Amino acid sequence: GRTHPARVSPRTPGADHRLHLTIRPQTGLPRTETFRLVTSLLDPKLAPARLLATAYHQRWEIENGFAELKNRLRGAGFILRSRAPGLICQEIYALLTVYQALCALQTRAAEHGGTDPDRISFTVTVQLARLAVAAQAAASTTALDAARREVITELLAALLPPRRNRQCQRIKKPSKNTFEVRKRDQPRTPSNIHY
Repeated sequence: GRTHPARVSPRTPGADHRLHLTIRPQTGLPRTETFRLVTSLLDPKLAPARLLATAYHQRWEIENGFAELKNRLRGAGFILRSRAPGLICQEIYALLTVYQALCALQTRAAEHGGTDPDRISFTVTVQLARLAVAAQAAASTTALDAARREVITELLAALLPPRRNRQCQRIKKPSKNTFEVRKRDQPRTPSNIHY
């Protein structure tokens, strides 16, 4: 179910490098988890622990970025055509450049609409960009700006619902191998059996 955002409440400020996060689901009892922040960001003015702890909830966004780049932008069955290493690098660079341009368009649309960029659909962005680019060969800057405004209007008309707050209990997953592990000094069981 949906949960309320976690509240960051350090119990011993300054003396302890642990954070205690309380998660209050709409159904069920609240639970408090203790986190120890380990980071290479050492300046607390640039990266306060409280800010980093609240950013922790966005950690799964990178998975969406990988899916957008690998599946939604390239399309099904897309294979790099180049056979030389230098040309493969050039093709990947072009793919990343297009991805960056589409993300910039999403951000511009979100700023224009005063909404969270997560609500702008990447799939719709790709579709609209493909339609707009095909019609813009040798277009003037005025026509390109009008096309950009039209795409932004269409993106804002097709907003995704707000993202749900996610939670995942920090439990150890069971291993897939259910067989007992043999210790090094344990003798091997004979495999030849006679009846």
